[in-house]
Amino acid sequence: MSGETVALAYREARERLVAWGRTLDPEEAAATPVSALPGWSVKDTFSHLVGLVADVESGTVSGVPDDETTAAQVSARADADLPAVLDEWESRAAAFDELLVELGSRAPRTLAIDIWAHEVDMRSALGEPVPDGGGAERILDAAVRRGVGGGWADRGVPALRIVTEDEEWVAGGDHPAGSLTTTLFELGRVMLGRRSRSQMANLDWDAPDPAPWIAALPAFGPAESEVVDSPRA
Repeated sequence: MSGETVALAYREARERLVAWGRTLDPEEAAATPVSALPGWSVKDTFSHLVGLVADVESGTVSGVPDDETTAAQVSARADADLPAVLDEWESRAAAFDELLVELGSRAPRTLAIDIWAHEVDMRSALGEPVPDGGGAERILDAAVRRGVGGGWADRGVPALRIVTEDEEWVAGGDHPAGSLTTTLFELGRVMLGRRSRSQMANLDWDAPDPAPWIAALPAFGPAESEVVDSPRA
């Protein structure tokens, strides 16, 4: 995946989020918890997104940041209000987009996936509809198709037929022991740890026992409690 593709997807999502963020009441944003991110408010989530940009620019982070790093990103902006956080994001935008292009195929597509996930997180926290994720969502879809099922055979997890609104495929092997009918959006939320075990168990399974896949599907999480997303616009 080229740096231009990642940069475009990221820029589309950032510009949409910055414009939306400037319509929010700063005090409400600082006080509204994000259920998908326990301990964080909407403003904290914006701070993480900006802090991740700063860390990538400085070379502090090159992959998925750990909990200590993300906590530091939020803490560093604890005294800034939301408009100031958004100002910092915009001030870094041009240089960051250029960096992604320069990185070429090494540009981390996880940046586009991260911003998509957090846009859904924040809009849902405030009861706002979730818009089409554009380029960032397309990158997520590609990552889901490639990533689901990776390493399952080595962990003793059987193959699974996945049926979405657009296609179906077998993940984790050649001989599926069950099937899951869902959407790419929902599958992405599951893989990114935005669903609890009970929510995953209530998906449309055709399998005697979905427990092996409930444990294997999330790359993060699962969520400790139920996460409810806003409807898609």
